[in-house]
Amino acid sequence: MPDAIVRIRAGEKRPIFGQATAPTGSTLIIAASPAPTCNLYDGAGVLVSAGWTNAAVTGYDSTAVLAPRAWVNFNTLLDPAGGTQVLAAGLYTLVFKFTATAAGGDTLTRIYEVALVIRVIGANA
Repeated sequence: MPDAIVRIRAGEKRPIFGQATAPTGSTLIIAASPAPTCNLYDGAGVLVSAGWTNAAVTGYDSTAVLAPRAWVNFNTLLDPAGGTQVLAAGLYTLVFKFTATAAGGDTLTRIYEVALVIRVIGANA
């Protein structure tokens, strides 16, 4: 089950955020190493392109917060490796992966994977 569902029009460019939640009584700090990444899968669960395999995120919260976010400036016309693969209308899954350490109380380091369903809708819809 996805953590969120996002709608985006074909040709649109905007940031898309993946957010984790800290254990009760703690905050989380996203680690710089290993660097947070994301993968984009099509409706059949296949990676969309090599550019979307462990792609670098655009940014992430680097201080202790209750619900840290990683994000990518999502462009339906390009892939992060500079290719020109246009995403067709349909459903995709964007999975953010990052390592975070809890601060206060629970000090365990965990790997978080946040999955979002991206619905690309036609430009005329």
